[in-house]
Amino acid sequence: MLDLQFLNDKASKLVLFLKKVDKILKNGREAFITTPIYPDRTQYYLISAYNELEEISCHLLKEITGEKHKGNCVQKIVKEQIFSEKLNRILTDYSNYISKIMEDNFSYSPEELYAIAKEIVKTLLEIFIKELAVVVKEIRSREPKLAIPVNIKKIQDHGKAIKSSVRKMSNFLNFPEEEFINTPLFIDRARYFSVVAVDSSLWICRHIMRKMKKKPDKNCFLKLSEESIISEETGKKLQEFSSLRDTLADPTKEIDPKKLYRMLKEITPVFLKFLSEISKALFKKTVQ
Repeated sequence: MLDLQFLNDKASKLVLFLKKVDKILKNGREAFITTPIYPDRTQYYLISAYNELEEISCHLLKEITGEKHKGNCVQKIVKEQIFSEKLNRILTDYSNYISKIMEDNFSYSPEELYAIAKEIVKTLLEIFIKELAVVVKEIRSREPKLAIPVNIKKIQDHGKAIKSSVRKMSNFLNFPEEEFINTPLFIDRARYFSVVAVDSSLWICRHIMRKMKKKPDKNCFLKLSEESIISEETGKKLQEFSSLRDTLADPTKEIDPKKLYRMLKEITPVFLKFLSEISKALFKKTVQ
């Protein structure tokens, strides 16, 4: 889903850098050509603005194509033809300009830079934000509606933390049990990542309960299962494991390595099932 805060932040920075260039250009062509600092600052601000434009384009591409993109996103977004012909032409010119100075070490004369910068800045300030708003509105209209008005970005962030922790725990759990229980580093790291997974799961649980106008308590996972957001089995297993959170987080407290190994083997897939069930519930699919 689109991250509107991210897009707003990036668009604001883009406009800020473009306005800095515009302020320089308003001194006139002659002043621009005869004042050495003007071309230098203009090039710096244009590069900075392009970096923001690139991030905006990569984010849009992810929503449009369903794939994560990194690099050359401005060029790729032009090929998607989501903007007007006029804007696409300027984006292409802007991309070519950046490519020449960054990759080919091409040096533009002050006269050339003035003409290029004026056209880029004028067009982007006039129509980019307007056209971006239209594109965002269209993409959002196609997004699935949430059954519960949660902060989906925060839930996604905590979901990533859970998946990352499960992946790291699994690296240790892939070793034979005997090797795991005799390797203090494995035990220490596994305990740490299990706490991260529990904390993020609890955050998601409490957030959803609050958005449902329910008061979260120490039995949050059980309550969530009672609301049919997650299955009864998932709720019970997470509730039981989360009760060990403080013990796992305290390095001075002993925990049997064999018990830890077996518990983590059982609970790691439950964390992933939890995320799957949450997703289904938020997007109006009933958990059985």
